[in-house]
Amino acid sequence: MKRLLFGLIAGLLLCSGPRCFSQETVQVNVKAALLDRDLNIKPIAKYRFAITSNESGVESRLEFATSFDGTASLSTKPGKYEIVSLAPLDFQGKFYSWKVQVNVVGPQTIEISNDNATISAGTIGHVDELASSYKTYRDSVVTVHAEYGPSTGTGFLIDPSGLILTNQHVVRRSDFIAVQIDERHRLPAVLLASDSEKDIAVLWVNLTNFPYVKPVQLLSKGSLAAEEGEKVFTIGSPLHQSKIMTTGIVSKVEATVIISDVNINHGNSGGPLFNSSGLVIGITTFRDISRSGGAGISGIVRIEEAFPTIDVARAKQAISQKPSSELLPNAPVDTYPMDAIKSGASVKKFNAKPYSFVMGDYDVAIVTPILRYRYLASEVKASEAKAKRNRNQAEALETFKPLDDLKGWEQYVGEYEPIILLQVSPKLKEGFWSAFGRGMSASQGYAPGPASLHFKTDFYRMKLKCGGKEVVPILPGKAQRVLDVNNAAVRVTDATFDGFYEYGYDAIRPDCGKVTLEVFSEKKPNVAKVIVLEQETVDRIYADFEPYRKQLAAGSVH
Repeated sequence: MKRLLFGLIAGLLLCSGPRCFSQETVQVNVKAALLDRDLNIKPIAKYRFAITSNESGVESRLEFATSFDGTASLSTKPGKYEIVSLAPLDFQGKFYSWKVQVNVVGPQTIEISNDNATISAGTIGHVDELASSYKTYRDSVVTVHAEYGPSTGTGFLIDPSGLILTNQHVVRRSDFIAVQIDERHRLPAVLLASDSEKDIAVLWVNLTNFPYVKPVQLLSKGSLAAEEGEKVFTIGSPLHQSKIMTTGIVSKVEATVIISDVNINHGNSGGPLFNSSGLVIGITTFRDISRSGGAGISGIVRIEEAFPTIDVARAKQAISQKPSSELLPNAPVDTYPMDAIKSGASVKKFNAKPYSFVMGDYDVAIVTPILRYRYLASEVKASEAKAKRNRNQAEALETFKPLDDLKGWEQYVGEYEPIILLQVSPKLKEGFWSAFGRGMSASQGYAPGPASLHFKTDFYRMKLKCGGKEVVPILPGKAQRVLDVNNAAVRVTDATFDGFYEYGYDAIRPDCGKVTLEVFSEKKPNVAKVIVLEQETVDRIYADFEPYRKQLAAGSVH
């Protein structure tokens, strides 16, 4: 590989093959322009070409882009070349592409114009370039599920052997990692290598049963990543969706990152950023929201930053056992019928007791779509009542925002999917010396100070059993809970994990005989606290899914 400085485009280009190392080079100028309908000359600005050669059976390839005036300049060894456009150019309703044979014998100027273009007519219903690119690359992009982290993210296939590139913060140190190939197929994944500083991770999946999933093409090392103003796009899994394409413009190209206005939401992390030629130039990583309420900007790790981690992963792949090709339990592809949710949640005398209970040092909640909607509706109702009370007080502070906490767990609860969510949360308790000191103060007639609290235990994992058989979760998840409170009543600075496990709608049912929940702590990871769910709880959970079962039987759930 060799870096070349272009006089007019001031970019770094990739050249491969023996001819790139020769010092006997000549200057070649490229001038690209089209004649419009009014016979005006229009420069072909910011357009990508490649100059290729296959002399003596050795391939060489150099990618370059024109400047705003449609020109480019490069140095190459004399010989026979072919200049090709990397994507069709849409101009005044027609599509232009080029494949121009060139014999370089000395310094010369090569014209790209209407005369040497291949022209095809556009139609009203044609599929544009971005839509075509989306269809080409969507199967290469996957959703990544992990035990820790944001629960879901995006990844993309970079090697036919099953290597998936994503962000390190998507998987963190999870024991459970899965890759969603499409809405019906989910595979186990193994973390081969990661770099927390660069936020890069490489996963490995077994694609034996998915030969149609092809790797994307990465930008070669040393090539021009992107130019400011260039159009780019990404495909990802934002906000409970999958394989969603968003587009944007490159704002700035830094040494290790690309700044763009392409929209990155929760779930987009780890996805590919494609340039206008369909090459992956980066990994969508973070979004900086504007403090003034604007759209903000997105940060994309340049793909070159991932190459060392990919090399480590390939070395480990060669000596590691291939992951299983057996499919994992999959999330439902349909939703719980909304009319049934509203009907069930609108009952005036709603008994919430069966949904929650205490299990030693843990609080346990079993969330169904009806319970979730019931909670959401009650919070909205309370918020509306408060707003009504303060409607004549222009300076009343809007400090009560009931949906904020719920939105925090939106990624775990889902959009009314027909699933059962088990939440297990360690309880707080007061320390011995705190209770002793406050008791002594009270006995002496003094006001006791704040109670010093800490979490009783930590959550490690859980098992749900129907009869004596363990039910495999759709997604075993953990979320960090951090408390730092110091006031007149309590003082607590501590952190723990809550468990959020998703199960299928039929995981808890009466014909199990008994339904058992086992919870393991980090301190005693092999010793479980066990509870048998009360029959009232089992019956209530099962009844919540009766409308869904009926519509499944009728074949009317989509």
